[in-house]
Amino acid sequence: MSDHQQVPSDAHHINKMSHERYLRTGHSSRSRVKIMGLAIALALALLILLVVSIYSTAKISSLGGEKMELERKLLIAEEKIEALNPQLTKARAEINELIQKRFPNLQQLEINNMLEINQGLIKQAVFTKIKQGNRLVYKYLVVAENSALKKINPSFRVLLFDEFGVHVGSADVVDKRVLEAGESRDYTDEFELFFETVPKHFYIEDLSAQYNTGNN
Repeated sequence: MSDHQQVPSDAHHINKMSHERYLRTGHSSRSRVKIMGLAIALALALLILLVVSIYSTAKISSLGGEKMELERKLLIAEEKIEALNPQLTKARAEINELIQKRFPNLQQLEINNMLEINQGLIKQAVFTKIKQGNRLVYKYLVVAENSALKKINPSFRVLLFDEFGVHVGSADVVDKRVLEAGESRDYTDEFELFFETVPKHFYIEDLSAQYNTGNN
């Protein structure tokens, strides 16, 4: 009897051990699947990083090549400009000489510098330029002095010319007030430019004789 009862107990023990092995095997399989999934994800991440690195390196190399090409072209342009400088200087000198021959009364326009004129009524002049919005405005300050023995009505015209001697702007002054003998007066205003350009020369024409009151 005891031998017969021992058989079910052994069978139960065997089934329990088989079940535990099954559970361990199942748990191990799930662990391997999880590890494989993580390994694949890591591999994909490394592959993406590799692709991005290769692309970035290629892009940087491309930009470096473009930069070198631009620097080379800039160097060539600078060398050409430097080679042309003597010719440009000579050309400007020839143009100035021609302008002086054609218009001997023209004077070189200088910005923010008191210029001594001493021609008739006009004694001194200062030219300035200021930026207003998107345009440059040229202004003048002229010192007029009556060196005659009789009083006059100061009148004059300031003419501007570009580097080629083309008339590009002007300003007229007709003062109704009498300027006594030995008296001086300042006049300031902005020029009316005919078109956008850079004035290089000027001439001040004394018009007082046309507006002289004749008063003694």
